Amino acid sequence: MNTFHNPQATEERVKIAQVMGGERTILHELDFQDVAISSNAVLTLKKAATAVMQRFMPGSRPESLTDSQAVAFFIDRVFWDENTKGLILCADIAQKSFCIPIPSEHWHMKTDLGTIQ
Repeated sequence: MNTFHNPQATEERVKIAQVMGGERTILHELDFQDVAISSNAVLTLKKAATAVMQRFMPGSRPESLTDSQAVAFFIDRVFWDENTKGLILCADIAQKSFCIPIPSEHWHMKTDLGTIQ
C-alpha cells in the first residue's frame, strides 16, 4: 500500500470513491504488482480498454490489444474498496479517469511479495 500523502492524489481518490461506490466508500491505494486478478477480470479489462481506445484514442489499434496490454492499460491507479472488498483499476487517458471495478471473488493479494525492506 502506498503511504505517502499527496493532497491532489487524496482529492482524486475521494472523487473516484464517490463515483464508484458512494460517499461512504473508503479506498486504499495498492501497488498492482502485489495483486493477482482472474482470467474473467482480464477479459473485462480487455473489453473496457478496447472501448476506451476506440472512443478516445483515434489511430490506436484496439483489435491488436493483448491481454497483458489491456491489464497494463488500467494500472495507473489501483484501489482496494474497504466496503465491497473489490478492486478498482483506473486508467488516466485524455485528462479523464476510466475506472473498472473488479469484484472481490476475481482478485487476491499475491502470497509472495518478496523481501520487504
